[in-house]
Amino acid sequence: MQIPESYHGREQAFVKHQLLETYLLRLFMIIGQYQKNIRYVDCFSGPWQEGCDDLQDTSIGIALKIIQKCREGLKQMGRNVTFQALFIEKNKKSFQKLQNYLAARPQKEVSTTALTGDFFELRESILEWCGPNDFTFFFIDPKGWKKVVEISTLTPLLKRPNSEFLINFMYEFLLRAHSQDLFQEDMRAIFGEIPETDGRSPEEKEEYLVKLYLKRLKEIVPARGGKPRVVSVPVLEPTIDRTLYHLIYLTRHAKGITVFMEASEKLDLVQRRTRAQAKQKKRENKSGQLELFSSADWMPMEKHADPAEVKLFWLDRLTNSPCQFGIEELADMLEESAWFEGDLQAAFGELAKEGKVKNLDATGKRRSKFVHFAENHSKGEFLIKVIP
Repeated sequence: MQIPESYHGREQAFVKHQLLETYLLRLFMIIGQYQKNIRYVDCFSGPWQEGCDDLQDTSIGIALKIIQKCREGLKQMGRNVTFQALFIEKNKKSFQKLQNYLAARPQKEVSTTALTGDFFELRESILEWCGPNDFTFFFIDPKGWKKVVEISTLTPLLKRPNSEFLINFMYEFLLRAHSQDLFQEDMRAIFGEIPETDGRSPEEKEEYLVKLYLKRLKEIVPARGGKPRVVSVPVLEPTIDRTLYHLIYLTRHAKGITVFMEASEKLDLVQRRTRAQAKQKKRENKSGQLELFSSADWMPMEKHADPAEVKLFWLDRLTNSPCQFGIEELADMLEESAWFEGDLQAAFGELAKEGKVKNLDATGKRRSKFVHFAENHSKGEFLIKVIP
């Protein structure tokens, strides 16, 4: 996969948009099976730095394309689902582009609304547009973090039932700011406390800060409609080996977590290819010479999870008595570990080869996975630890 020309210089946006496109398609097709009305809210829509006039390289164009595709797909399945989309933008020039784009759209089956103003000031208007009952997906993708990711800022939206969120947690900004005296009260508003990261390695700081924020988010979301669940996936700098931001997904459904992490696992390969291409282009620009081989020929593997650690993770959860592992249990493991299902599957397979665990429902069956969590109406399969 080659990065589209319109994304050169902003490869991280390509990765983000790929995840948004992949996940929204799965999400809306699932939600449309049992809800008649679906709403989508882009709280910081832009367009910013668009590389093409049709805005197909922006969250606006991507979301509307997916919404239209899902509407048509659901209609073919006998489901007449109403979609509505709300776009928020503060910058006057960008808002004018947004209005012009929405007015010129040939497909009018999807109702669209645009509001101009500051997200913080428009929260009540956003909730009025959403109404009390319709399923609503909030995409919160700001340029910065002030009056955006603070818990108090998000609380009115987080308390709304029947809602899911994809939040851009601007990790690089917050990493630089969290230890500065000037931003201590801001950090308290974001994390609920002033983070203490002295003596931690860069990797430990990242894990600590992200988990602290996820914990605070879950504390605000009411449990009605299902217990709050939250995961995050990092998006790295295109040409530097460090995290730029985390995309945080918040839901009340175990299935939502598993589908989001499945989409993220597929995105991981896209991100590695994208970063390899960006690094190659940077080297070529610096040297003034084209390289003989494509970046795809030498794309490095990036480490996600230590196999030994994942195996211990399994052994801690299994017992000598059969336990059923379904979608709920898979979501618990994904949420706790931030690994992919592929990591869990591979580790279970290794343990099974070593004779340390067994899938009691796998005997005599052809298998595409070592554990089929969605079997038996999502209640899963019975697993057992063989060793003491």
